[in-house]
Order: sequence, then C-alpha cells, then structure tokens
Amino acid sequence: MILAESALELVPKELANHPLIRRDARRRRKRPEQLILDRSYHHKAMLGLPDSEGRGRPDITHITLLTALGSPLNLMGQLRIYIHTLEDLVITVASEVRIPRSSERFKGLIEELFESRRVSSGDKPLLELLEMNLDRLIEKTRPTYKVGLTVLGERSRVQDLAAAFAEQTRPTVIIGGFPRGHFSKETSGLLDATASIYPRGLEAWTVASWMIFAYEQAAGLNSIS
Repeated sequence: MILAESALELVPKELANHPLIRRDARRRRKRPEQLILDRSYHHKAMLGLPDSEGRGRPDITHITLLTALGSPLNLMGQLRIYIHTLEDLVITVASEVRIPRSSERFKGLIEELFESRRVSSGDKPLLELLEMNLDRLIEKTRPTYKVGLTVLGERSRVQDLAAAFAEQTRPTVIIGGFPRGHFSKETSGLLDATASIYPRGLEAWTVASWMIFAYEQAAGLNSIS
C-alpha cells in the first residue's frame, strides 16, 4: 500500500518567522524549521502558501498508519506500507513498528525521522526517510498490478478489485494522502488502472481499511481455523 502525495512536511522556510509558528515552536521546545506543518495549529500562517488546501495534514498519515498496521493482514506479515510525500520523499514502514496513538507524539516521531532519516530498534530500521519520487518507488518495489483509488476512476466493487489483487503476486494499491482533490497527472500516469469504490470521496483511512479487509477475504487470510 502506498499513501501517495501525502500532506506531510516540515514547516517551509518562508513560514519559519511567522508569529504563529514561532509560538508553536516555543510550546514544543523546538526550532520552527523542525516542526511538522499542521493545519490544526498553523492554519492562519498557511493562508499564503501555494496549494495550502492540500498541505499540513499529518493526521491523514497518522490515522491511516494506525489503521493499516493494526490490521490482520499486517500482523500476518502480508502488508508493506510506503508513505510518499508531496516533496517526493518516501517513508518506508516496517510491519512491526508501533505508531504512537497520540497525535502530538506521532508528530514528534516524524520530526525525529526528518532529522535523523531513520528510526530504529537496535539494528532494525522501523522507519526510513528516503529522497525518492513515486516513479522510483514503483520501480524499486516492482508491483505486478498497481491501482489508484479515486472517485475519478472506473466504478468498481471493492470485492471485485480485491479478487483481482488476490490473483497477483505483488499487487499495489495507491491511496491519496491529501485532504481533497485528485492524484496529479504524474501519479496517474504511473498506474495500471484507477478505480472508484464509492461514489463520494472517503477519508484515506476508510479506504485503506475497506480495501485491506476485502483483500483479506479474497485471499482467504481471515478464515477461522
């Protein structure tokens, strides 16, 4: 699963001296440029940013990760998760990583990741931050079938899509990590297909949980023995 074009980034340099950002930095005891941009706290400071509507939403990544990592599919070691950001960075996520449930602690973890590029347990990397665009990530992971979920895609039953995935050796679902809108032309051009599993836009974590459960059923991974 790839959460693509995710609204996850550090405070950009042009906002570092904004009073709202500096006040939040004092509260967090960090430098402004070390903070994760968060619309919940930085809304007024973000008003002049280009494409501000689609930025500053770490909660989307946070809740989606909690949902996906807690799934039986992941607990069985059958799920790989990647976070691709609007700035063309990629976070690789180990299946055993434990993501904080608190939003503040989650932001602290991601801020640490942006600083050190790796969060490890012993010699085992749990999170890694790589400079990599989506094209390169797909080239690296070599999916046999890659589908983007969007309301602009072909209307599909989630069960049928999951069944098609279950027939593949390395299927990849791409979900938008942004609050509204659609995939960029660059992202859409990398996909084998796009599909719409609901006539209206859904939250990323809802799409992820629905798709994961349907795949578990189609692959026979959640049968009670």
